[in-house]
Amino acid sequence: MAGYNTSEIRNLALVGHRGAGKTTISEMILAEAGEVEEPGSVDQENTASDFTPEEMDRGYSIFNSYFTFNWKNSRFNLIDTPGYIDFQGEAGSALSVVAGAMVVVNSDSGIEVNTDFAWKQAENKGVTRFIFINKLDKEETDFDEVFQELSEYCDQPLIPLTVPAVEEDQIEGLIDVLSEKLITDEGDKQDIPEKYAAMIDEYRTDLIEAAVESDDELMLRYLEDEEISDEEITDALFDSVKEELAVPVFAGAAEENLGVLEAFDYIRKLLRSPAGELELEDVSGEKVAVDPDPEGELLAQVTKTMVDPYIGKLSIFRIFDGTINEVEELYVPRLGREISTNKFYQLSGDEQEQVEELIAGDIGAVAKVTELETSDTITNPERGVELKEIDLPEPMLVQKVVALDDESEDKMSDAIQRYSQEDLTFKVNYNNETKELLVNAMGTVHLNVIQDICQRKFDVSFDTRKPSVAYKETIQTKADVEHRFKKQSGGRGQFGHVMLLIEPLPRGEGYEFKEEIFGGAIPNQYIPGVEKGVQEAMEEGVLAGYPVVDCRSTVYDGDYHEVDSSEMAFKIAASKAFKKGMEQAKPVLLEPIMNVRIIVPEEYMGDIMGDLNSRRGQIQGMDPENGKQVIKAKSTPARDVHLCDRPEIPDRRLRQF
Repeated sequence: MAGYNTSEIRNLALVGHRGAGKTTISEMILAEAGEVEEPGSVDQENTASDFTPEEMDRGYSIFNSYFTFNWKNSRFNLIDTPGYIDFQGEAGSALSVVAGAMVVVNSDSGIEVNTDFAWKQAENKGVTRFIFINKLDKEETDFDEVFQELSEYCDQPLIPLTVPAVEEDQIEGLIDVLSEKLITDEGDKQDIPEKYAAMIDEYRTDLIEAAVESDDELMLRYLEDEEISDEEITDALFDSVKEELAVPVFAGAAEENLGVLEAFDYIRKLLRSPAGELELEDVSGEKVAVDPDPEGELLAQVTKTMVDPYIGKLSIFRIFDGTINEVEELYVPRLGREISTNKFYQLSGDEQEQVEELIAGDIGAVAKVTELETSDTITNPERGVELKEIDLPEPMLVQKVVALDDESEDKMSDAIQRYSQEDLTFKVNYNNETKELLVNAMGTVHLNVIQDICQRKFDVSFDTRKPSVAYKETIQTKADVEHRFKKQSGGRGQFGHVMLLIEPLPRGEGYEFKEEIFGGAIPNQYIPGVEKGVQEAMEEGVLAGYPVVDCRSTVYDGDYHEVDSSEMAFKIAASKAFKKGMEQAKPVLLEPIMNVRIIVPEEYMGDIMGDLNSRRGQIQGMDPENGKQVIKAKSTPARDVHLCDRPEIPDRRLRQF
């Protein structure tokens, strides 16, 4: 047996912008839970979360780090997510498997770009949100100012559960609003000084009103001025938080281990466990009701794929129902068959602890099952459910990849294809028009990291360059042309005579071929040759050799020779006729146009619009949205709008592109 039950599990992700202190928070709770001897430091490169060479070299998180630990009669599955905007796909993966998210906010910066992204992702996935306002020990930080900014940003009321006790711009501890106790930096609890009484009374009133909002009986007692115990308030607040009627807020300074344990203690009480009914969605979009139970039929999903240098491929999964153990085979609907499994693990950073079984609500991993892919459903044939793919952000940056030499081209292609299985926000495709191998990444930082990983894992290096633009050619007017192909060099000759009308089609119609021959001027067996000739001529236009689109070709007359005519002769005649006609039909070059939607703070509107205009962008309109501006525009790939690379716009303020 597992030794714990589903109701004791708490699945929580730490999300927010880079530098907000997520990894430091995880270090403090891991040390408190006995998972590490001493909290690590990001500056000293010895944290449990950031253990890959790429993370240690750069000094920030790149990948999700998973930790399972027991603390205060609860079993936590904690995921520390990266805060850099290029790695928001990691946070998306984490938020697909947790019930709660602690959104960590740097008190010196307020709401930043990835605060916004993380908040919206959690909201869209139905994840309960908590806010931790961090770094309040730094100079010139102001809890009230950040709290006000967050209050204006959030749709739900924010309810502080811990607030800073500040004396002459110095934080002297935290105050627990519910218990009305001052918590010193040594962890001692004292009655609050009189100077804070009025402030705490106001916060506590807000807290009680938010709690009783979900309980009619308590609401009535509150209105009648009856006493309500702290335990009753906590129980009622659990329902309010679950129903998204309130968002708990915690204050702290993680580097000083101030407020972290208090926040986790509240989350332990306020975050719903995986027990209780939940609603999932299958691949067809139908709702799937699940009542998690270790004794139920197995239902799990792979949410992340990693390649560990020591134990190979690791498939990380969340169990929604049932129990999984190493003695049974697992059914994967995508494969339509059962697969053999090896060993199951619970994770702690770069370490894995083998376990005999995992139950409903758990997050774990299975090793060396090469058939499993991210988003795969794990179940049994009787249940017959295949869950929909995990929703992740789409990569924005497109680049072509070029091998450093011809010998390493196949090795490069294999390496990036293999890595794309680990990172679903990194996509690989071959452009048949430009004959280039293209990759899609979340940004330049993401792509640079992938280059380093491919060098380390697969011993292959490659360059990235701007992809060629897939121009097209078309015509603007009609042209009536003919071409007589005749060749005689002894023996049977070649003869084909084609009269062709070419005319433009509406944009996006592509290609159309019509045959209007009367009286057998061209026998039916030669008509396919005519069409092939036109199609081959359209592969390279007369202006710059780009494919020709949006054109109709009609063969309406011609001539043939009983002996010398052939399908090849008519193919050549038709190709020559089309080229001649295109030259007469006012050919033009077509450039791809992208629809661009940019969400940006008001203060950068001028910069962004000037940038778009300088790149031949066309502004289509502007609309306000949640205190920001949405710019809708049309732009061209030849003038890529990589606004995230603009040095004069701090990335903490740029919103979305």
